[in-house]
Amino acid sequence: MNSEKGNSLYLAVMSCSFAAAGILLIFIAMTVIPRVSGMLEANAVDRTRDTVRQSAGGLEIYVGNMLQTLGFIAGLLPDEAQIQLIEKSQHDIRAIALFSETGEPVSATSPVAQPPEAIRGLIWFQKAMDWQGTVVFFSRPHVQHIFEGQREWVISLSRYVDYVDDGITKTGVLLVDYSASAFAALIRGIQIGASGYAYVIDGEDAILFHPRKELLDAGIAEEPLRAVQEQIVGVTRDARDGRGRILFINTIGQTRWRMVGVAYIDEVLTLRSAFLSTFMIMLICAGLLSLACAALIAYFVTRPIRHLQQKMRQVEEGNLHTTITERGFREVRSLSRTFNLMLERIRSLMGQIVDEQEAKRSLELNALQQQINPHFLYNALDSIIWIQEQGRSQEAIEMICALARLFRISISKGRNVITVGEEIEHVRNYLIIQKMRFKNAFSHEIEVDESLLAYRTVKLVLQPLVENAVHHALDPYGQRALHIRVRIYRDGDALCMTVADDGLGIAADTLKGILDAPRGNRGIGLRNVHERLELTCGRGYGLRIHSAEDEGTIVTIRQPLALEG
Repeated sequence: MNSEKGNSLYLAVMSCSFAAAGILLIFIAMTVIPRVSGMLEANAVDRTRDTVRQSAGGLEIYVGNMLQTLGFIAGLLPDEAQIQLIEKSQHDIRAIALFSETGEPVSATSPVAQPPEAIRGLIWFQKAMDWQGTVVFFSRPHVQHIFEGQREWVISLSRYVDYVDDGITKTGVLLVDYSASAFAALIRGIQIGASGYAYVIDGEDAILFHPRKELLDAGIAEEPLRAVQEQIVGVTRDARDGRGRILFINTIGQTRWRMVGVAYIDEVLTLRSAFLSTFMIMLICAGLLSLACAALIAYFVTRPIRHLQQKMRQVEEGNLHTTITERGFREVRSLSRTFNLMLERIRSLMGQIVDEQEAKRSLELNALQQQINPHFLYNALDSIIWIQEQGRSQEAIEMICALARLFRISISKGRNVITVGEEIEHVRNYLIIQKMRFKNAFSHEIEVDESLLAYRTVKLVLQPLVENAVHHALDPYGQRALHIRVRIYRDGDALCMTVADDGLGIAADTLKGILDAPRGNRGIGLRNVHERLELTCGRGYGLRIHSAEDEGTIVTIRQPLALEG
């Protein structure tokens, strides 16, 4: 079958359907993903901001408690017993002391080990004296050296206060040292995502508290503060170690400190990443589903056409008796109906051609047989006349009887095919006639496989060959006797008949074209037998002639082996 060219309708329909679905999916993706992604990012940032604000609020509450305690202590001054009681009741207070304006210790929970001039040089004392109000100074975490035996990191809160000593109102500086570790524990307890953290800086952008403060102080780690320095409060972004970060900056009331919450973008936007992953999976599934639907649509759309194509291929292979079921779309049904009408017309024309060819073939066979019968009849009657002229009446009668039997078989009730046995009887009758004419001029023998007598053969194929041997192989001078041998045998799936003589033979130039000579030339009997066999049995069957001058001739008939009936 010739290779088919051009685009496939199935692929075209499937491609168009899938392309339409793909465009729709891409439009949905381009519309939904940015919008939902932005919403999820904003929601994640807001939730993280709220978390940081809550943490900052917790620090403010702690600072508020510190300030409230400081105010309460200021109201008890200079009652040292009460101050001692407060210091013992507050586990995160390390020391409480009241100093005069000159730096002299008035009241303290721990012995003061520094002289007044050293006290006046400390920043917390100076700030309290400078501000002279209710504003409280918060120091950076440091080791306080003014008390004996104190080596812990503390945050010093100082304030300018009024107190009564011996009935005289005086002014001084109240100092309360809080444990820095308690404040640091609050900072370390703030967890933002899996890796996020918080730290505290003062007004000069110095880091006061950090989960990795020791590493920062040792120079092993660092904390980039540029983005924080550019943003006092609010939200900003930076990057560290190749990871983007969101910085949430909040002030801690009354301290001039700022708490910075650090959240890593990939952790904050986990929900957005999960959404994008889920959406991409859904998009891929939708694409595969669209491809399957496109293939299904293309299958149902093109199925009637493929059915029509299959039927056309059957017709191309020679099956003209197929029919196409009219189904599918209106155009396909119309095409199927037209194709069925065309097939019906082709079958009608083919039947007409077959009938015409059969009639032609029958006429040709009859014409060939009619060519043989007059030719033989002429020779037989000529022989009877010759015998009668010699006064051999009895022999003439026997010849006429043999001729009658011979023609009875020749007629065979109009059949063109007879049994091998009938064909042998026909040849015997013919040889009776010819032996009476050519007294002692030739001898013959017939060798036949008895199992082949019931097989069929084309009628009148042996007699013309025997006749040809009698008339053309005899020595016209009578110097050598002629022997004719008829043999019938089986060769595989073929029925073979040979007529061999030891007569004069046929010249090579004559033998070459004897079966192809134009009608009317010498060898009409051989030619007619050959053509009848080809018309009846097909190409590959017929006569084969082998002859040599002065040696004889062998003519072989080859036809299909078929039983009678």
